[in-house]
Amino acid sequence: MNLMEKKKSFFERHPYVCYALYAGLLFAFNLFLRWWSGELDADEYLMSAINTLILTAGFVWGDRYRRKNLVNKKKIGELLNNK
Repeated sequence: MNLMEKKKSFFERHPYVCYALYAGLLFAFNLFLRWWSGELDADEYLMSAINTLILTAGFVWGDRYRRKNLVNKKKIGELLNNK
């Protein structure tokens, strides 16, 4: 098993780590862009956090939906192969 397969299997087994990593990177990138443009004030931290939470929630919802569909697809494939 090479390094990329180990990473993929780790994130498949622990999806919350992937979600936290995604949220942290998104928050840092958002703050960097606001700092770069000179708009970084105290209230901008709150807006960046809210934007990050909304985008992360969409990512989590989509990832859970994808995982559920993959499980159902595997079950259907197994049922069709058994007949």
